[in-house]
Amino acid sequence: MLLLSTGMLACVPKSPSIPGPLGSLGRPAPTHRLGGDKLDGGDDGELPTPGRARRSGSLGQRIADAARHYLESAPRGFRDDCSGFVEASLAHAGLPLSGNTSAFWELSREAGYTHHRKIPRPGDLAFFDNTWDRNGNDRLDDELSHIAIVLEVDGEGTITLAHAGTSSGRSILTMNLSHPSVREIDGGQVVNSYLRRKTPEDSARTRYLSGELWRGFATLRSDAVAQAD
Repeated sequence: MLLLSTGMLACVPKSPSIPGPLGSLGRPAPTHRLGGDKLDGGDDGELPTPGRARRSGSLGQRIADAARHYLESAPRGFRDDCSGFVEASLAHAGLPLSGNTSAFWELSREAGYTHHRKIPRPGDLAFFDNTWDRNGNDRLDDELSHIAIVLEVDGEGTITLAHAGTSSGRSILTMNLSHPSVREIDGGQVVNSYLRRKTPEDSARTRYLSGELWRGFATLRSDAVAQAD
């Protein structure tokens, strides 16, 4: 089985993976700071160092915890786009992988990590197509245009994810794959966030909600990192 490795991912060209100007689409991360690099909800409020992270909790939960932290406090030394946000979260969970959205998908697929279950695990990577007209040709042919990290799933199957690379900055979005074309349910709860902006050039086939634009998930494993030659 092909493993995701630091060396393999690093050799893929890193083109930015920014899903266009989405304005207020998605739900912005809280703007208040917790002080330094504190993480809300922990025993001492601190995000574990990479060494501590590798020794505590499941890999998926470590990835999700790091993503929650970076919603509040900008990661340093990483690109300010969707795949840069994922890189930062993985690095703090002990997986120093790099690459753009397409690289993460293709190598995850080759390693057998991708899946299409409606209920993912915390820390899974979520991939989306056609979140913006990346090549500017007014066609729905922009595959793997966005990536996010699963934080949690509620009892109704609504998934909460962390992402970056929109004009909302680092923010959270929701998605329910049992009802991919439904924006809200009774009571006004948003179950699928808007992930593409409407434009006059859009065709009748254009979709806008997260559940409609979803491509698949990837559950990374602890053996995803191999030492580069």
